[in-house]
Amino acid sequence: MSALDLKGAELNISVSGGSASFGNINQGDHGQLEATQSVEYRAEDLECFVQSISNIAAHNNINFSDYQALQAEVAELVKSSADQTGAVGRIKQLGDKYAWAIKPLSVLFATVIGVD
Repeated sequence: MSALDLKGAELNISVSGGSASFGNINQGDHGQLEATQSVEYRAEDLECFVQSISNIAAHNNINFSDYQALQAEVAELVKSSADQTGAVGRIKQLGDKYAWAIKPLSVLFATVIGVD
């Protein structure tokens, strides 16, 4: 176990592809601790999702308009990912509406809903 002592410095920690847990944070000297979370989707993540739902739709004879609607709704949700308000609820609604694509949806949105 080691300690980190920063005098007047800013500490930024980025976690990619999972979750982070920090314990025993001491603010000291009336410092202010701010916790922010942002989710960024890479183009590869979205491409993998689109390929997955394409394969599932073709294999299971899913209506093409349903496939396109899901793709459009997910693209819009990913585009607005900076606004996390209500994102989990919208993701769950997608899962209910497009149950045939639950696996690719859960993979794409695992970081948002906290599923590993």
